[in-house]
Amino acid sequence: MKNILLKLIFFLCFGQLLGSCAKEEEKQEEVIRPVRYTQVYFSGGEAFQTFAGVSKAGTESQLSFRVSGVLTSIKVVEGDVVKKGQLIATIDDSDAKIAFQQTVAQTQSAKVQLETMKASLDRTKKLYEANNVSLSEYEQAKNSFSSAKAAYKNSQQTEDLKRRELSYYKLYVPMDGIIAEKIASRNENIMAGNPVVKFASGNDLEIKVGIPEKYISKIKVGDKVDVSFTSVSGKNFKGKITKLSYVADVSSTFPVTVLLDSKSQNVRPGMSANVTFQVQQKSSEPYMIVPVDAVGEAVNGQRFVYTVEKLDDKTGIVHYKAIEIGDLSGKGFIVEKGLKEGEIVVTSGVTKISDGLKVKFLKKYQQKI
Repeated sequence: MKNILLKLIFFLCFGQLLGSCAKEEEKQEEVIRPVRYTQVYFSGGEAFQTFAGVSKAGTESQLSFRVSGVLTSIKVVEGDVVKKGQLIATIDDSDAKIAFQQTVAQTQSAKVQLETMKASLDRTKKLYEANNVSLSEYEQAKNSFSSAKAAYKNSQQTEDLKRRELSYYKLYVPMDGIIAEKIASRNENIMAGNPVVKFASGNDLEIKVGIPEKYISKIKVGDKVDVSFTSVSGKNFKGKITKLSYVADVSSTFPVTVLLDSKSQNVRPGMSANVTFQVQQKSSEPYMIVPVDAVGEAVNGQRFVYTVEKLDDKTGIVHYKAIEIGDLSGKGFIVEKGLKEGEIVVTSGVTKISDGLKVKFLKKYQQKI
């Protein structure tokens, strides 16, 4: 009986110990979610928009033959730096050479015939002057000489044409530049005018950008822009708008051409670029901007943000606040209603917090407007 009592006391004590441990665990420090934030203020600064584009050489053309035939050789590949007069490709010219040799032979024959008619005319002229032939015979000799002379001249012109045509079977570089694309291949039957290579030249580099109709009226030729390339990190370029289309293309955007002010060895035609346009000048009417990541959307479509009520320098309580937004600028949404100047807004993790939640502050998001 005594042993039973001892065991009962032991289990009671052990149970109380476990209970106290559980209570201690429950009293552990609560988890506080970290957030980033910014203060919002009225601003009258410029508004910017960034659009994607593709770089291209200032001069781009597709080089082709003036005659048809089988491509017997192509001497370049994509990316080759070429010089003016360098051979690009050749077409089978065997038939053209035969035709040229035939015209050479015809020219030689016409020359012999001309020399024969000239000698006959000279002889007939002397006989006529000595009254040994009639005037009609002399006139006939002159006509024969004139016909032979015309035939020889015509044959010479045909020979020159065939000689020039022989050069059409070779394609040369028109000026210094780069082979941007090789379009045709060896042994391919090429039609006259069909492109063989795409050729890029010139020191200027342009960016082609499609601008939505919402913003096309806000920019003009001569406007300055900022350009960055995804493949050239950490470097921005300056440029200006040189061409602006008044007709939308198949993508329902308006083509705009931007010329870079300077070139870089790392920037080449065909690279992806981001071009930032100023779509609104400084305004006297103040407006407020919040970062895109700070704005959430409720099930009913209502846009909202979480403002922060500071408890101290490290923590605060978040509050759900419905807002009305306007246009999207290059730095965020323009707030039309719902926020007051100086309010603190959560800028990240909006989907992971809720109204009344206690949060702690990470590094402040410095927004420049």
